[in-house]
Amino acid sequence: MTQQIDFPSRAVTLAAAHRVINAGIKASESLGIPMSIVVVDAAGHLTAAARMDGASMLTQEVAFKKAWTSAMTGAPTAGVHQFVTSDAGAVLSMPHVSHFSLVAGGLPIARQDRCIGAVGVSGATVELDLKVAEAAVAALAD
Repeated sequence: MTQQIDFPSRAVTLAAAHRVINAGIKASESLGIPMSIVVVDAAGHLTAAARMDGASMLTQEVAFKKAWTSAMTGAPTAGVHQFVTSDAGAVLSMPHVSHFSLVAGGLPIARQDRCIGAVGVSGATVELDLKVAEAAVAALAD
């Protein structure tokens, strides 16, 4: 007899990623700044991405690294920056980790207090990137 085992979702769905990206695009448009918005799953793998017309090619790579770092740590990249810069060993080692970013604009996406993915935004100042990322994640609170 086979027993049914239920596993909680550990990844942001494509539908949720599209909601996040669309909210990020809307927030970016309200600022009049073209940006890139990237959503990754809990393992840091790309789920969905958008580079708005007029956004630099570089913004998509930076947004991915912000999302990856946030997914891997389960924390906003600004908080990761504070932690890394407070620890001498981390200051030496973390810059050598592929895809690692300490730039604000990456936020975890959580479900039931568990990180299931993250969003990264790039294209403006870190303050504006973070503002757009917050608007993007807020789209899932509806």
